[in-house]
Amino acid sequence: MILSDLKSLLFILLILFCVSTAHAQEETFQSIVVDSATFSPLPYVTVLVKGKGKGTITDPKGNFSVNATRRDTLVFSFVGYITAEYPLIDWEPGLIRLTEKKIVLKEVTVRTTQINRYEGMFDEENERIASRHNKFYYSKAKKEKRSLVWLKEDNVRVKTYVDVVINSTELKDELMKKYSLTESQYYEILGKFNQKNANVMYYLTTGELVSLIKNFFELSLRRN
Repeated sequence: MILSDLKSLLFILLILFCVSTAHAQEETFQSIVVDSATFSPLPYVTVLVKGKGKGTITDPKGNFSVNATRRDTLVFSFVGYITAEYPLIDWEPGLIRLTEKKIVLKEVTVRTTQINRYEGMFDEENERIASRHNKFYYSKAKKEKRSLVWLKEDNVRVKTYVDVVINSTELKDELMKKYSLTESQYYEILGKFNQKNANVMYYLTTGELVSLIKNFFELSLRRN
């Protein structure tokens, strides 16, 4: 009786060993990796044997072939898709379907900032002008002479602005028509431009000044 039971136990162990050995033997596993929604083949998907440090990638048509055992698990990963694991113990040939990740984008508010590329370029000249003054001990004639020189300098400095903005209505008419502005609205925005650009607007060429004014109007009205 004992001998019979021992034989039965050995037989069972032998079967388990055979099954275990069979599972431990490497096989070649082949399949195609596709998108779960469109069933389009996915090229260059990484296919790894979990914990073994070996694997492969799918070809341009989504095909792959890898050697592993029934005890192993295959890990499929691809940018933009959820990583999937497939145990090989119950492996049956078929499509490997990867699901695309759902990416929720946070709302981003873009604020337009007016950038004046001329800012700071004329600080030295502005400081020189601001420091102009007659000494109290200067004679009346000298004071008048110096004031006259400064006046001529200022007239030359503001000439371009006066010609473009004051003496000509071409730019004014263009901006009022383009943005459907009333005259009061135009001068309100122009006043803001003058405040913001007082340190640079008198030193620019005609083209630079016109461009700066147009950009200011565009950005100001875009915010509104």
